[in-house]
Amino acid sequence: MRRLALAPVFLLAACGPGAPPPPPPASTVQPEPITYPDIKDNELYGAGCNFTPEGGGMSALALAQEGEAIIKVKGKIERIPADKKSQILPETARTRYLGPDRILLLAPLPDAKPTENGVVKTLATSLTIMDPLGRIQFFAKGVVQCKPM
Repeated sequence: MRRLALAPVFLLAACGPGAPPPPPPASTVQPEPITYPDIKDNELYGAGCNFTPEGGGMSALALAQEGEAIIKVKGKIERIPADKKSQILPETARTRYLGPDRILLLAPLPDAKPTENGVVKTLATSLTIMDPLGRIQFFAKGVVQCKPM
């Protein structure tokens, strides 16, 4: 009898508020190559690293500098401030950039060894772009070429 009396209590507990629904998936972002006219028109000069994806040609999808990272989305240049507490890559570039709309991460690939050709340092790296909630919008493996300017 006691078991039957407790059954409604368990049923009521099961009807209580459940876990919140999962957040919607992140929208994808396709960074576009940053061209020489983009660099010239927006004065994107300076020391840092340029990320080029595997098999993606020679144009950079991201410029990582001391104070900001630059990407191009839907034809517009976006500037993402550097996280000054993040690790430094060659030539003052950072591994993390935090903006109000995007997070950009540059991570050296495991066992990646930098190579040097004159003043240019190259390192196998991945590029991850996330929304402010940390949901991945873009990921690619490639290389960064870092140079002083």
